[in-house]
Amino acid sequence: MDATLEEKRLEEKRQAVLRMELRRRREECLPDPGRPPESPLVPLGGMGLEEPPLFLVHAAGGSVAPYVALAAILGRDRPVYALEDPGLHDGVPGDRGLAELAAVYLAEVRAVRPYGPLYLGGWSVGGAVALEMARLDGGAALTFLLDTGVADEPSRPGDDELAAWFDADLAAMGAELDEAERARRFPVFAANVRGLLAFRPTRVEGRVVLLCAEDCEPAKLDRWRPYADDVQVVAGDHYTMLQAARAEALAAVMRERFSEVSVR
Repeated sequence: MDATLEEKRLEEKRQAVLRMELRRRREECLPDPGRPPESPLVPLGGMGLEEPPLFLVHAAGGSVAPYVALAAILGRDRPVYALEDPGLHDGVPGDRGLAELAAVYLAEVRAVRPYGPLYLGGWSVGGAVALEMARLDGGAALTFLLDTGVADEPSRPGDDELAAWFDADLAAMGAELDEAERARRFPVFAANVRGLLAFRPTRVEGRVVLLCAEDCEPAKLDRWRPYADDVQVVAGDHYTMLQAARAEALAAVMRERFSEVSVR
């Protein structure tokens, strides 16, 4: 039998087993396993259909809105999808770790791209989830960590402390929420931040690129160096690096990394 054909069949079997396992994990995470879930995947752009898609995971707030400007630029070259936290619509089903969330998202991603290498990324908490997806799948060619932090030690802050962080996060993004919307979004933020504070990175297959904002602390870079193949500082702070004024520069750096992987 042709070696290439045999490798393809083995890859298909591996992916089939992986999809079954991820489906099982996803059903365990759903608030109501009997209800067909809506996909958290949100298409954000994609005129350049010849390139493999990029999948971006939401940050602590759960929304995919921060990626709109970046996706509009990257979408000229490749399809861009974002993953929105289902907790914004269904509520957060108790405590959940980033690995559980990553398994849910990976099942959705592999439904869209069942074969071939994955291109993943995420801002803040989203970068940690994307790295977990790369670890679970084992077939990620490139994973972008966009100003993702790693705690010195695992911790679990209380609701009062998290509420103060939530308000600061909203203020930094210039967002104003009424009480009902705040009550809906805070549990998602709290669950994701707690997940990040408990997260410990590992080495994964494929290239991992950390793109830090200009104001990132040197210690943040040092904590990532054992796990990232490439560490670079980009223009803007944690919140402005994705905004329209900075997105073109960020997209240019990401395109360079795409091209470097494609020629390896």
